[in-house]
Parts: sequence; C-alpha cells; structure tokens
Amino acid sequence: MPIDDEPYRRHERREIYFTGGCMGGPEPWWCWSCERFADPEPRPPHSLTVEGYQLSVLDVMRRIAPEAHFDPPAPYDDPPAHLVEDAGRWSALEMPKIKDLAAVLGDPVSGGSSRHRFALPLWPDFWLEHTSLDTEVAQYVVDRRFVRRSGAPMRSADDLRPWSVLRPEAEAFFGWEPTRMPNAYFHVVPFELEGRPMKAYFVHDLLIQVSKDSEA
Repeated sequence: MPIDDEPYRRHERREIYFTGGCMGGPEPWWCWSCERFADPEPRPPHSLTVEGYQLSVLDVMRRIAPEAHFDPPAPYDDPPAHLVEDAGRWSALEMPKIKDLAAVLGDPVSGGSSRHRFALPLWPDFWLEHTSLDTEVAQYVVDRRFVRRSGAPMRSADDLRPWSVLRPEAEAFFGWEPTRMPNAYFHVVPFELEGRPMKAYFVHDLLIQVSKDSEA
C-alpha cells in the first residue's frame, strides 16, 4: 500500500508545519525537521469577532492582575455564552499572526519596526499595539500594550481614572520613578494622593484600578 506523501509535500510548501514524522514535538512556528519557519494550521476561523477579541484581552488582564478589581462595561461585565465561546477561541490561538488579526480587527497602523496598532471600540482613546516576531513566513504576535491614540494625557489628579490613563503618562504627571521593567505586563505603583497612601494598577500599560493602600 503506497504511503501518502501529501503531508510532506504540503510541509515543503510550508502550508503545514508538522507532519507527524518531524523531529521533536510541534512548535507554533518552527519545524525541527527542516529547521525553518513554517505557516501553522489551523488558521483562525472566520467566525471570530472583534467583540470576542476584546473579551479575550479582558480575560488576559484578569489573569495577569488577579489582585486588581475592575468592572468593564456591558456586555463584558456579564458576557453571553456565545461571546465567552468566541473569546475562548481567540485565547486558544497560540502566537496568532498579524495578518490573521487584521482579517478580523481591520488593518493595523504602523507604530514602528515590528509594532502594529489596532483600533478597538472598547478603548477608543488608545491603540492596542502588538509587537511581532517577524519571520520569513509571517509576523507572529509576541507582546502587546496600549498607546495613546486620541485625547489628552493627564492634566490633573482627577484624570487618574481607570481605562483613561497610561503608566508613562502617570509617571510623568506625578514624577514617579520610571519602572525598571517597562516591558512587564503588570505594574503596581504605590504613591500618595493628598497625603493618602494609594496604589495604581496597570496592565499592558493601561490603568485598570486605583485604590487605597491597605498595607501602608
């Protein structure tokens, strides 16, 4: 009985990245057999939505900052089942490609080398900037952060509200010492506001909570 070599031919064309006979286990974007980058399967289904992606980002923010508490607007505060399923499909994508995000979210704006800025309705004043690993086949998402798109940075302490301030903006306004880990996903900054000890919580550089420092 002849052996079907179509998987290997598709692998050579870099349509799939793992045939079952490759050396080592499958990787999201690297083939140990030919030691080259390849285009992984499956691609994101066309049924994915912008709303599902936004909920998946919120879910990631909750996992990154479990000690913070924030209330997103409806319907993300109590999402319906179909939206939860959609967010789960987004979360299941390991190292998605920029072009696959663009197919659902719209074309990004360049933020510089390997930086791609997407506009999302849930955060109208910000871009969600994705940093990519650029290979011969595709650009794979490896990091993301929020950057200012519109509106003014902080002008007074009253502007320190969740979903409206970026960490670098708060640092500049209050004169906080710049973080030693600017690329970290999560930052907790203790500070004083009118003599009261406070904490500011940032995920992907976006303020998500301001609260009194109970440990002070």
